Amino acid sequence: MNDENQISYYSIIPATVRYDNRLKPAEKLIYSEITSLTNRMGYCFASNKYFANLYGVTIHTVSQWISHLEKLKYVYIELSLIHISEPTRHL
Repeated sequence: MNDENQISYYSIIPATVRYDNRLKPAEKLIYSEITSLTNRMGYCFASNKYFANLYGVTIHTVSQWISHLEKLKYVYIELSLIHISEPTRHL
């Protein structure tokens, strides 16, 4: 893990997320990571690749986790087309 991944931000997982049986444990953890990064900048701009590398899973897996969080309305995804070839996602 590099220094960027070891920044001392903390996160809190609300009870609504912690006890939601529809969520996988990894989805609860990534929710926590997203909220931690959101607290830092006001929104989370991290890519699926960033989370995949952080947790040692595939980009596809991260995409599924985040899509499930969005479906359950725990996160809101906004895409910004700053560069047409690379859309930026804000959570």
